[in-house]
Amino acid sequence: MDDQSQRGIISTAEGESKDWINELPDCILSSILSLLTIKDAAVTSIVSRQWRNLWKTRPPNLELDIVNIFGSVYAPLIEPYRSIFSVTSCSLQFDRQCYIKRVNEVLELYSGNKLDSFKVAFFFNREFTEDLDKWVRFAITKGAQKLDLQLLRGALDPHDNFYVFPHWILADLNTSTLKHLSLHRCVLKPPTDFDRFIQLETLSLNDIVVDPEFLARLFSACVLLERFTLNTCDVPSNLIIGPSLHLHDLKVLTCYRLGRIEIDAVNLYSLEYDGYNTEISFMRTPRLARCFFKGWSIGPVPHVLTQLPLCSELATLHLQIRNNFEHIPQTFPTLKNLKQVKLDLLMLDFELGSVLNILKAAPLLEELIITTRAPDYHGEMRSLSTFSHNHLRKIKMQGFQGMWFEIELAICLLKIATKLEVMVIDPLGSYYDGDGTWVKMTCYYQDGNEDENPEEYDDTGDENVDNVPYELLRWQKRGRAAVQERLKDVKTDAQVFIL
Repeated sequence: MDDQSQRGIISTAEGESKDWINELPDCILSSILSLLTIKDAAVTSIVSRQWRNLWKTRPPNLELDIVNIFGSVYAPLIEPYRSIFSVTSCSLQFDRQCYIKRVNEVLELYSGNKLDSFKVAFFFNREFTEDLDKWVRFAITKGAQKLDLQLLRGALDPHDNFYVFPHWILADLNTSTLKHLSLHRCVLKPPTDFDRFIQLETLSLNDIVVDPEFLARLFSACVLLERFTLNTCDVPSNLIIGPSLHLHDLKVLTCYRLGRIEIDAVNLYSLEYDGYNTEISFMRTPRLARCFFKGWSIGPVPHVLTQLPLCSELATLHLQIRNNFEHIPQTFPTLKNLKQVKLDLLMLDFELGSVLNILKAAPLLEELIITTRAPDYHGEMRSLSTFSHNHLRKIKMQGFQGMWFEIELAICLLKIATKLEVMVIDPLGSYYDGDGTWVKMTCYYQDGNEDENPEEYDDTGDENVDNVPYELLRWQKRGRAAVQERLKDVKTDAQVFIL
């Protein structure tokens, strides 16, 4: 072997053994460690002297939730909205004292001069109020622009175990840098002369005891507010939103005492509502383009549908109905710019004509998504295809169980939509449930669903294949073909996909 080859081998060996990680600048190493949980990042301090303090120089965003403090094994504990029951039961395994101790240690070791955001998420008890006050003061004095307090209720904690948000800490400062505030299970009652929310752009209140007087003057105290969420809050029966020039995203969810909402927000783009018999008055919302409306009774639906035509730029309407749907007005003012409609029909029964009434009011509609979960249909089956729709291009029917009345609705829509390009029929799917959450659907098909008078079917010999749920297996073996058979004679130029 010549000298040149030997030098190449030696060079390669040296390259393979060299510690390339430690050759990286500290700023790069610190950035890499920031991708780990705080617990895992702290463990790296034993690697070498160089790494001893690297984890302390994290970017100016402290997310001190249960996962970051204790590790990913606790991940299910920080989803209070999606799995509240498992959160409550798992709280019995949670060591509050240990969490408080570790957060205090992290803050003592934090070497940065500034914070951009600060978040805590844990099972709060009022005995730790002093610690939480100290954390809030730490974040505010470090100039945090975003503050997120996700305070969960443990299984043995009283229902009124709320944290009083320390507004006086902000009042102690000459100026406030706070732009985004999210609170869960707090009491928010600042004094009438409080002016430290003047920079707020986002305010999210979830399960909050909020002062009615504060709500009444909210948009004069927070003139820059762009996004406002009220979720499961005890609010007055009459809620006035605005007047506001900056608000473009509004969510009012499960505030069941509400009887009336007045909205005066000339730049409002998106509205989400979830509740019972609340009257909504669109005083000035000329730019409203997206509306999600989740109703638990028939009361507010007709009223909202008659109000929405006042919103001339409305392009997307999402209606989720969980009770009777039969009293949709046969005629109501035209929604002339509506391009997409999502209908979640999650009730025991529904009247098919109500779906068509909405289509009639949206002559320029291009996309229709229908989610159904009705076990039966007790109305009279009449001729539904009494008009044509010349703009509808896409239809999706999800949560499809192969029920005979679902098939009739699909046939009707294929006949009505003269310019339809595609129809998708899906036994699964997912639907939006408000406030950023989605719900996945499971298949509930049973043999004979497609018949108005189903007979008994022999399903002996069917086995679960590759852990496919039984209902989905039956859909794949029988349901899909049965629906195809029923739709094959419908004259349409659209492509029909049955998943």
